[in-house]
Order: sequence, then C-alpha cells, then structure tokens
Amino acid sequence: MANLSLTGFFKDNAGIFYKKDPSANITLALDFADYLVSGDSLLDDSTGEPTVTLGTISGDASPLAFPTSHATDVQVSGTKVVFRVNGGTAGNIYPIQVQIVTANGDTDKRHFRIVVENKELI
Repeated sequence: MANLSLTGFFKDNAGIFYKKDPSANITLALDFADYLVSGDSLLDDSTGEPTVTLGTISGDASPLAFPTSHATDVQVSGTKVVFRVNGGTAGNIYPIQVQIVTANGDTDKRHFRIVVENKELI
C-alpha cells in the first residue's frame, strides 16, 4: 500500500486529496515502502520511471503543471516518488496518477486528487 508521506492530505468518500492554492508551487511525495518486498527498489532511470500523470480539464486557462518538466520535476527518493506541481484553476479538481516499476519488475499505480482553491487564513 502506498502512503502519502507529506502532511496536508485529506480523505473523503471518493478517496485521498490535497488542497492546493492556484499560485502555490508545491512538492508532494507518495511513499511505496509498504508495497516493496525486502530488497526491492523503485526504478528511476532513462526509461522514464516513475510516471506522474496530471489530469487535464478541457478549456482550462491555467492547468495544473510541472514547473519545468516531468523529467526534472519527478524523482525517486528512497521509497518515495517526489514531484513538484504548480498552477491549476480555483474550483477545479485534477486527478493524479503515480505509476512505478520496481527493480524486481513489479508495477503499481496509485490515484489521488488535487483540489485547487484559494487558501485563506482563518
């Protein structure tokens, strides 16, 4: 089972989500430690592993994006897939998919959502 390893995640009936301000440039991480068998590791190599897919919304003026590119903004750090995103339009909900391949040849895919809203101090 993968765990969201950074604080700020929420859970509702549809699953796990993160609330993000449209102007925020944030780093998120998904930890696959509970999934890996002893001695296995996540691939992070020229084949493009891991893959993080950011959902798109037709006509979105400010889509959720990687600040630079997938190649530089998605990395493996130990058992975690770490990635940076920015943008997004307030009121939109973006599906996120994180897919990994392990050194042993196992594959796994996890999904969550990023809810973009103007975050105000209360």
